[in-house]
Order: sequence, then structure tokens, then C-alpha cells
Amino acid sequence: MKQDCPPAYYAEYLMLDKLLNCQHERSAQYGELAHEEMLFIIVHQAYELWFKQILHELDTIMAAFQHKYVAEKTISIAVSRLQRITEIQKL
Repeated sequence: MKQDCPPAYYAEYLMLDKLLNCQHERSAQYGELAHEEMLFIIVHQAYELWFKQILHELDTIMAAFQHKYVAEKTISIAVSRLQRITEIQKL
């Protein structure tokens, strides 16, 4: 990180106020809150975030292989990112 960058605070950097306010049980609209609905929402939102990370990894891998010549270091980075994807898929 550059020396002139302002400090990054955990909650602000991760936008926790927004993230933690994205869970709204629809069952509450119908008069009876379904307790398990919160778990369903959080689990599936987490899966969507992991999927977003997989797409991010794949985008950078594909971009690296668009060149006529691919350096060995780039291949190593791509393999590392593919391994990361494999670990994410194990979740």
C-alpha cells in the first residue's frame, strides 16, 4: 500500500453496514417470521459471493492467456488461481 493512502478501517472497507443489512426475511411481510429463513438467506448470499470470486479468478486467468506468449510465472499464477477455485468449490 502506498504511504500516502489514508488508513483503511475494517468495517468501512468491507462496507459492513450495507452487507449486514442485506438480509430481509420475506416471511415477516406475511405476519409470521420463519426462523430458518435468515439462515437460508445468509448461506445463499455467501455462495453468491464465493461464485463472484470464482468468476474474478477465471477472468484474470483468461486475460493472461490472451497473449501470444505466456510467461512461466504467469502460468504458475494461473495454476495457483485454479487451485483457489478448487478450494472454493469444496465449500
